Amino acid sequence: MSDPIDPQPSPAPVSETLMQDISWEVLVQLITSTAAVTGRDYYPVLAEQLTAALDVKYAIIGEICQWDSKGPQRVRSLCFWDGQGAVDNFEYDLSGTPCGQLLEQASNSDQDLSFCCFREEVQRSFPDDVNLTKLEAESYLGVALLDPETHQPIGHICILDDRPLSEQKRQQAEIVLSVLGTRTVAELKREQAERREGEKIKQLESALAELQYTQSKLVQIEKISSLGQLVAGVAHEINNPLGCITGNLVHTADYAADLLEHLSLYQQHYRQTPPELSEHAEDIDIDYLKEDFPLIVDSMKVSVDRIQEIVSSLRQFSRLDAEETLCDVHEGLDSTLVVLRHRLKANSERPEIKVMKDYSELPKIPARPGQLNQVFMNLLSNAIDAVEEGNQGLSYSKIQENPNIIAIRTQYLQDDEGDRIAICIADNGAGISLDVQSRLFETFFTTKDGERGTGLGLSLSRQIITENHGGSLTFDSTPGQGTEFIIELPVSAADKV
Repeated sequence: MSDPIDPQPSPAPVSETLMQDISWEVLVQLITSTAAVTGRDYYPVLAEQLTAALDVKYAIIGEICQWDSKGPQRVRSLCFWDGQGAVDNFEYDLSGTPCGQLLEQASNSDQDLSFCCFREEVQRSFPDDVNLTKLEAESYLGVALLDPETHQPIGHICILDDRPLSEQKRQQAEIVLSVLGTRTVAELKREQAERREGEKIKQLESALAELQYTQSKLVQIEKISSLGQLVAGVAHEINNPLGCITGNLVHTADYAADLLEHLSLYQQHYRQTPPELSEHAEDIDIDYLKEDFPLIVDSMKVSVDRIQEIVSSLRQFSRLDAEETLCDVHEGLDSTLVVLRHRLKANSERPEIKVMKDYSELPKIPARPGQLNQVFMNLLSNAIDAVEEGNQGLSYSKIQENPNIIAIRTQYLQDDEGDRIAICIADNGAGISLDVQSRLFETFFTTKDGERGTGLGLSLSRQIITENHGGSLTFDSTPGQGTEFIIELPVSAADKV
């Protein structure tokens, strides 16, 4: 194919003859109409004014958005005027297009102005260009927008028409494009600089948010670690005297039984007792004492067993996870409930929050128990907050009619997604409003007032479940009815991410 590109215009100043060919009023109109606008608004105004002033159908202002070793490869339209108005911006490949030939030529040229012109039958020069066929373009004229520092093209302005382009119109159009090209380059460079600054700002904001998140995460981890150490220390201190009481209770029960047996034998053999002993026996109600003393010892045994259970739960909850180990999630749930027992009890404002447990038989899973307990703590604390929020404005008796309930259900799942366990924690509280549900796991986002919420509990819980244990944490909530959080954890370590 012979080269269809018309000779390049001289980079010398535009001649007076050519300047006479185009009305000063047209140039003034073009310059003043585009001078008042900046940014994205500039390009559609420029395209509209170009088509009107030069009496052509189409105008395209484009920015190079992809390069390779051979030169420009793709352009992003800043405005495409289709004869009636500006259409949505798009990207297109330069291969086999007049714009591609224009920008390739400009990349290899050292001239200040680079034009590419097809005065007629532009379709014949680019038979595979579907876009030109759709546009029904007969002629094309484009100018490359050159970076003043690198002298490399950064975009282009081109006009197309469904009629041949006369030599006189071509000369007039080159004058207009050369005049407006300088302003367009400045506008495009300014926008690119703003875009780079915007990207830097976004990167800095992202880095700051990441830093704040990491800092808050470290604070939260430190709080949990401190709580774990405190709980473990308290449990240890309780455990020492508790061991003493437990060991002595066994002897106390034996001694009490021996003494009561000895007293019974004494009464059998010495029925005639002095008046002073009889009066004392009557004063202390010896018969009731013999009956009640063993019951007191048994009650003390039950209480000690309860304390031992609490201490065991506290030690289980306060485990510090140096390494992953096989974990019984039921133990973690129960130990967390022990720590939260004070919040579940009845108070002056509401009855007891009932906890309903529906535990299925589950295998132990590879996990870090302390981290899972932290998740259970966050979810159960949120459930308590939710039911208490739902109680607002209700009387004590009204709450008794519709009791506060937290339901904990576990299940063993086996399907195409693999073997896993599910832990569901549901409440019949206030529920979560629809407008905040999509933000629930965002870092620092909280629906709680004042200092009650940090916005870290749920985001850290999801991270612990998804990143540290290869599971998932989701929820289902209906405003006014309650919320259910669902944890799924893989059974084997091979299933983890």
